[in-house]
Amino acid sequence: MSGTEQRASVRVPSRFKVDYSHENNYLISYSKNISAEGMFICTDKLVPVGTHVKLVFSIKDLYEVVVNAKVAWVNPQGRKEDTGLGLEFVDPPTLLKEAVLRIVNRIAVVEPQNQ
Repeated sequence: MSGTEQRASVRVPSRFKVDYSHENNYLISYSKNISAEGMFICTDKLVPVGTHVKLVFSIKDLYEVVVNAKVAWVNPQGRKEDTGLGLEFVDPPTLLKEAVLRIVNRIAVVEPQNQ
């Protein structure tokens, strides 16, 4: 990913198991962070940018969320927790977006108004 931040949504650290599949390959990994638009999963099983994958995971009160995603960027090097795939959700269900926004709102730090 370039040095310029391109995300429109706030991402928050969140670690949970993620199953993902593409082209008859089924892999198990875990997330590093999530936003209403996508997530980063830690894996050494990298696939090219543009690849479509199917994700299955549970987050907070949503169990077995199934969502399609596209690989937006790949980080092939660094520490184990930094190697992986930046994924963009494709038509995520409204319930997923709402659940992620609740998590973001709980974690986000509110800046004081009088600065």
